[in-house]
Amino acid sequence: MKDTFETIKNDNRLLYSYIRGSHCHGINTPSSDIDKGGIFIAKKEDLINLGFEYNGQVANETNDIVWYELKKFMTLLIKSNPTILEALFVDDKYVEYENPLITYLKKHKEEFLTKKCFPSFFSYAKSQIEKARGLNKMINWDKEKMVRKTPFDFAYTFYVQGSTKIKHWLDNRGLNKDFCGLVHIPNMHDTYGVYYDWGAHFDKYGIKTIDDFKKRELDYDFALSFYGLDNNNENEWFEKNKDIKHYRGMCLENATDMRGSSVSKGEKPLCWMVYNESGFQAHCVKFKQYQDWIKHRNQTRYESNLNKSYDAKNMCECFRLMHCGIEIASGKGYIVDRSGIDAEFLLDVKNHKFEYDELMKKLNEDKDKMEEAMKSSTLKEDIDPMFVNKLYMDILSEFYGF
Repeated sequence: MKDTFETIKNDNRLLYSYIRGSHCHGINTPSSDIDKGGIFIAKKEDLINLGFEYNGQVANETNDIVWYELKKFMTLLIKSNPTILEALFVDDKYVEYENPLITYLKKHKEEFLTKKCFPSFFSYAKSQIEKARGLNKMINWDKEKMVRKTPFDFAYTFYVQGSTKIKHWLDNRGLNKDFCGLVHIPNMHDTYGVYYDWGAHFDKYGIKTIDDFKKRELDYDFALSFYGLDNNNENEWFEKNKDIKHYRGMCLENATDMRGSSVSKGEKPLCWMVYNESGFQAHCVKFKQYQDWIKHRNQTRYESNLNKSYDAKNMCECFRLMHCGIEIASGKGYIVDRSGIDAEFLLDVKNHKFEYDELMKKLNEDKDKMEEAMKSSTLKEDIDPMFVNKLYMDILSEFYGF
């Protein structure tokens, strides 16, 4: 069985638990969630055997609580991951539990502050800018009226020298998708012949005679043109097509695929249709993400960002990382708690007290400062992986007696 919060606690394998995020940064607000981080050690058998049950991290549904297994934690430390580094430098007042083995690790925390931190902090800060004003930002999905679509919305037919949605093509001719019969064309991927049940059409709209049909506009005009009808043959055509064929329609309301029908030999298709199945599948993935986001989103954060041009929390995080990166490059260490440093400014960013363009100007200025600090930094170039490996093995040996 893979590790869970409960199994880790029950086995006394939790090494470290601390409060992370805005609270330990000193920029929390009354609506801020309390995020927690932790480090645990894997079961002995998962370290010795092939590790089929090995779990590199455990998290709750909203990712407010995330614990990393020691090996994964150390691997991310070597990469100077900002979130992982934060665990070693967080103020003691935010530490809930600390095993002496983590105290031993913390004694060497300065060894992990190298020039390798700069690209990590810089790229992470850059990613926060992109998140803050991304075109696909989830915060804007409500404005787009994200609704569940069906395969019918991803079906197209040829029109002039391009294509048009089959939905529009049918509507413009007064035809109903529920009376269509689809037949897959062999050797042509997702391509169908579209046939029509005129009998069901006549029954639906109360058309008893050809004269009743003539009173209509779109569907009669289409039939007139498509079948080449005139006064000599329109009655014959009507009588021939008034029997209901019971085609299955294109798809059901909550369908996940198009529906095929049995069509008599000699029937003439109205048109050819191509179904963009990959487009529909991509929509389903995005729609699920949207539903999950609605279920788990921080409602207060969501409401505070409505009608704004950026996500304030992402932008705030970007500035914090920039400022921390400058301090590390300048030899001041990793200062996690921003109280008395830039917390007031970061809270102003978080509360949307600046326009987006104003913030981007400030970010560019900070970017230049960070680059200058990186050039003149006296930190060592990189972390010695063998040193980190020894720390890891020391902790394992002490915990399991290897």
